[in-house]
Amino acid sequence: MDSLRLLHSRWLRWFGLNICLAIAYAWTAEISLVFTTLPGTVASVWLPSGLTLGLILLFGNKILPSIALGSLWVISFDLIERDPNISIQAFFWVNFGCIAGNLVQPLLARFILKKYSQSRHFFNQVRGVLTYITAATLSPMASAFIGVTSIVFAERMEWGQYGLNWFTWWLASTLAHLIFTPVILLGKDFFSRKIPYHVIEMLLILAVFISVSWSIFIQSYPVAYLLLLILNWTVFRYGAFVSSLLVSIVSILAIYTTAHGLGVFVLESQNQSLLFLQSFMGVFALSSLLLSAVVEERSRAQTSLKKALDNSTKLILERTKELRRSEALLRQTNQELQKLVHLDGLTQIANRRCFNQRLTAEWHRLYREQKPLALILFDVDYFKRYNDFYGHQQGDECLIQIAQAVKHLLKRPADLVARYGGEEFVVVLPNTTQEGATIVAKRIRRTVLELQIAHNATEINEAIVTVSLGVVSGIPQGQEKPLTFVKKADQALYLAKQQGRNRIVVAGESEFPHLP
Repeated sequence: MDSLRLLHSRWLRWFGLNICLAIAYAWTAEISLVFTTLPGTVASVWLPSGLTLGLILLFGNKILPSIALGSLWVISFDLIERDPNISIQAFFWVNFGCIAGNLVQPLLARFILKKYSQSRHFFNQVRGVLTYITAATLSPMASAFIGVTSIVFAERMEWGQYGLNWFTWWLASTLAHLIFTPVILLGKDFFSRKIPYHVIEMLLILAVFISVSWSIFIQSYPVAYLLLLILNWTVFRYGAFVSSLLVSIVSILAIYTTAHGLGVFVLESQNQSLLFLQSFMGVFALSSLLLSAVVEERSRAQTSLKKALDNSTKLILERTKELRRSEALLRQTNQELQKLVHLDGLTQIANRRCFNQRLTAEWHRLYREQKPLALILFDVDYFKRYNDFYGHQQGDECLIQIAQAVKHLLKRPADLVARYGGEEFVVVLPNTTQEGATIVAKRIRRTVLELQIAHNATEINEAIVTVSLGVVSGIPQGQEKPLTFVKKADQALYLAKQQGRNRIVVAGESEFPHLP
């Protein structure tokens, strides 16, 4: 009798747990579907993926029915809402593929973690974090393949859309794994630990976070890098859970404001905006996980070092080496973060923020030394036509080729080429006269011509991609500002455009038509 009661009680707990989790799955799925950007049910951030992976790692296979039930619930209602006359065959295939993909994904991730992670506390070490990142990245590939293929077989999507939908499905689940799953897994142990905190410090962090978030997501000021400072602050003071929670909050704010046309991530189309946003969230989440692991390793190394003080000198030296390795990894992580802040994601050259800082620094230095500073502003002729004719992907390749060619053209360490915006680039040449700057401009123009990038939509006879260049040089004066210097180069570039493109105009002089 007691055995029957125990069995009945376990069955009821199992049933109740799965019903609650199925409801949670459906609720998070409905939130995710708000941000659907492509045909079908492929969302930009699929929150249920983060939920199911965390729950599978916590509860095991006994919650698999809740995943299947939640998936069936959401997908069925969504299909019927989109097409009330959907055929039974299409309804079955879509449901079967999506449910199978949603089940395979967390199981595959757990398999990878169990096989390659040395500890179940994988967020406490860099190797464990890298293993988790691998599992979080690879498992959605299988899910995306199964789900998108089933949608195609159900004739709810064309084969031509397969690649983009597969990529979006994969990226949406991967981001959910990186952003939201750590909060679920780390929260279990966080509240059992005593974390030292001060009310004033917490209020200060909250005030800074609200101010920066308002500037980024409401006022659209390009200061997203300031969030990295807050992230570092929380990692060092409060550990992995608080930093992961911060990443989740920032991601939710970023997604919501971008989807409503607010913030710095808003581009020409919603798809472009969300892809740009996804790259930011991915970098932000990875930085949090890696930095937290490094700090945790460093903390453990310091604890071990204190204990080793009572042992032999050999133990002390071994722990010291471990500490140094952790510090070196921390420095390397911070250096990589700084590179991301000053690097243009597409062309892999300096971005506009880096250019503004370098120009200001060189301006003040050369003003003190009374030496010349030169600036070359150039952009791609008829680039909009190029994009319309060849497509945006080919347009991106064109910008990459030009940026890298100019980067390798500049030989001096002090010279800088940066992406100024869109198809526009800028070159900073310290200690360079007008004559020297003109020579460099000729080389840039000739280098672009030698790339022989076909451009059949141009009005220039060569039918290849060309550039127009504006050059300015002079010794910085106290009454002038760097912005005035840039404006002169921009005016020279405008004259080059007016006079037929594919040429150089030096500020204060006549143009050089079709320079060799």
